Formats: sequence, structure tokens, C-alpha cells
Amino acid sequence: MRSNSEDRELEVADRRTANGSPFAARLLTRIMMVALAVWFIVELYPVIFLINTSLKTDSEILSTPFALPTAFNFGNYVRVWVGEGANNKPIALYLRNSIAVTVATLALLLAVSSLAGYALARGRFPGSAATQQTFLLCLAVPVHVLIIPVFFMMDRFGLRNDLLGLSLMYTTMGVPFTVLLMRAYFLSFPVEMEEAAQIDGCSRFGVFWRVVVPVSRNAIASMAIINVSWVWSELFFALVLMDRSEAQTMPLAVIAYAPKAMMGESTIGPQFAAMVTAAMPLILVYFLFQRQITKGMTMGAIR
Repeated sequence: MRSNSEDRELEVADRRTANGSPFAARLLTRIMMVALAVWFIVELYPVIFLINTSLKTDSEILSTPFALPTAFNFGNYVRVWVGEGANNKPIALYLRNSIAVTVATLALLLAVSSLAGYALARGRFPGSAATQQTFLLCLAVPVHVLIIPVFFMMDRFGLRNDLLGLSLMYTTMGVPFTVLLMRAYFLSFPVEMEEAAQIDGCSRFGVFWRVVVPVSRNAIASMAIINVSWVWSELFFALVLMDRSEAQTMPLAVIAYAPKAMMGESTIGPQFAAMVTAAMPLILVYFLFQRQITKGMTMGAIR
């Protein structure tokens, strides 16, 4: 006959066998931490290399590309900011244009996509299924094959070399993907909250504006973050549609600082300074809104 203490020891041993030993759990945790640290270094190193190179002279870049600068050369940023190179236009002009295009595109895109996604998720109207299928088909069409008809259409309507025209173009490009994602989110939204608001006297649009939008702000913020990266860095359509320097955006400014034949003046350093100037706003956006991104990505799964 076994005693009660022996039975307890056997039960504890069985639990350890089922759940794994504490040593194995600690080992797995450390392996995951090391893997995450390596991944963090791999992701962070290009940014560090970019900033480090932007603070060097051309001779240091060519002779010791991976070493730290002997002295921080902020003159590269001064040359870029005041407009040496890039058709003698200050990079602040391109930065302003990119901010204007990005803000206008996100405002239009989120407004249209939120309303359309909510309508497709809740509405039962003739053609709703065909509309959804049309959005899916739009995702299968590479947008770059449309450049010729888009060029002539924008030229006919006088929207070439116009920031509003570029914003409308970007909004059209981002609508199908964003609408489908917003529809998927609204399908998981609790219908009971909307019904309670309708009982209190809210119209359908009132329910959307007063109940759905405030609760969905994390999902909307996630859609903004997803779209801001490609809108800010989009090059192809900006290069084709914006041939006037006063209307060009940051990616075109970076192209303008391409290295030339080695002369007495610095050429490579300002190019890297222009890259840092173009990348920093996007990095700051991700850093400031990382909590909203995480909440928005996990919200649908929790519901």
C-alpha cells in the first residue's frame, strides 16, 4: 500500500512530465530571447548604418565605411536642407509636399474605406456581393500597368504636377485593400452595441459616427499605419506624374542626390543625409503609435 505522501509525489512527477521540466522551459525562454535580440540587431543595424554614414565625409565613407565618424559632420544635413543639389531646391519643400500628400491621402482613404467597409459588413443592398468581388479583383491587378491611361487621364483633368491629384491617385490605389480589411473588422464588431444605439434614437450614420468609429479607433489607426508607409515612400507614380520640382515629394528628392563623379565637393554624404531625412518621419510615426498598432492587430482576434 502506498502512503498519501507517495501519491502526491507521483502526481507532482506526472505534472512535471506533462508540462515539461522547469529547466527545459527556462532554456526555451532564453533561446527565444536570444533569437529576438538577434532579430532586433539585424533590423536596427541598417538604420544605424544609414545615420552613421550620413555624419561622415566622403573620404571616410570610402575608406572606412563601417567605422564610426572621427567627427560628426552635420554639414551634410545643412547642404541638404538649404538646397545644395536636387535642382537647388531645399529639401524642406519636398518634405512639406510629402506631408501634405500623406495627410490628404490618409484622410480621404480612411473616410472612404471606413464607410464602404461598414456598408459592406452591415448593409444588404443590391450589388453588395458584386462590389466586394470587384474590390477583390482590383487587388489582382498590378497598379503599375495602369500608368499610361492614368497619365493621360490626369493630364486631361489638369491634375498632373498637382498635390491634390497625386493624393486622389494614392487614395484610389489604396481603397480596395483598406476596404476589405475594414469590412473584415466590422464583421467582428458587436452588433448589440449598434442595436442599443438605434433603440436610443440614433440613425444608421449616427450609430457609425458616435458608436462604431470611437470604438474602432485602434483598428483605424492600424489602417493608417499600414497605408502611411507606402504612401510616404511611393516613387513610381510620383516620378511619372510630377515632373515639376515644386510639386515633387521626398523619394524624388532622394533620387536627386544620387552620387556623381568624384569632385572636390561632398556628394555621397548629402545623399545619405537626404535618406535619413526621408526615413525619420516614418520611423517617428511607428514609434509614437506602436501601442495603437498592437491593439489594432490583436483586436479582431480577441473578439
